[in-house]
Amino acid sequence: YLQRANPLPSLHKEFMHPSGGYSIVFNLGDKLLLDEQPIPEKIFLDGANTVSRKMGFSGYVEVLGIRFQVGGAYPFLGVPLSELRNQPTFLDALPKPGLQELQGRIQEAKTLPARIALLEEWLLNRLRIGQEPSDIIPASLALLLQGGWQKPMPELMQELPISQRQLERLYQAQVGMSPKQYTKLLRVEKARLAIKQLKDQSLTRVGTDLGYFDQSHFIREFKSVIQMTPHEYLKRNFRIPQEYVKAGKSFK
Repeated sequence: YLQRANPLPSLHKEFMHPSGGYSIVFNLGDKLLLDEQPIPEKIFLDGANTVSRKMGFSGYVEVLGIRFQVGGAYPFLGVPLSELRNQPTFLDALPKPGLQELQGRIQEAKTLPARIALLEEWLLNRLRIGQEPSDIIPASLALLLQGGWQKPMPELMQELPISQRQLERLYQAQVGMSPKQYTKLLRVEKARLAIKQLKDQSLTRVGTDLGYFDQSHFIREFKSVIQMTPHEYLKRNFRIPQEYVKAGKSFK
C-alpha cells in the first residue's frame, strides 16, 4: 500500500527492476504512467517482466497491490504467465466485470484492513477456480537459489524428476519465463545490489565476482535488463558524501 498525503507538484519517476515476482495493482489515485505512457485502466499488472520498467506518479498518489512470489501468481490467475510477460494489462485473461466491481468496492472501503479483507476474499475465490501448481516449480526454484546463477542446467536436471523440455514448459506457464531467463534476472539483480553498495571496489570486480566471462559480457547482460550500463547505474545512484560538500571538494 502506498499513499502520499499531499499531491505531487510534478511528475515523479521510479524504476521497477524485475525479480521474477508478480503483482496486481489497484490504482486508487490519479493517473499513472508506465514507460512514459498513461495506464488507461485502474487495475494493471506488474509481473513476469524481463526488463526494468519506469513508473510515473503524478497528482494524488494512492496504490494498493498484491505481490506474489516467483511462481505464486499462477494458481490465482490460472493462465500461462508467459502470455502476460512484460504486459501491463490483463488481455482479457480475467473477468473484467468482477475486477471492476472489486476495484469499486476497494475504492469505497473506509479503512486499509477492510480493503485487504476484500482482496483476500477475491484471492480465495480465485484459488478455488484456478490451476493446480506443480511441486516441481518450488523445488527447482530452491535449487536455483541455492546454486545461484552458476548452477548449470544439466546439473539442475539431475536433481529433478522431469526432462528439460518439460521444465521449460512449466516455467513458461507458471513463472512466465524460462529457467535461463530467471537465472539471468537473479544474477543481474545481484550485480545491481552490489553496485549500490560500491565504495572502493571497481565495476570490473563486480562482474568478475558474479562469474561473467568478461567486462563486455557483464555490461551487455546488465543493460539488457536494467536498460542502462553498470556505469550509468552507478552514476545515477552515486551520492557525494556530506563531508566533501562541506569541505568544498569535488571528485569524478
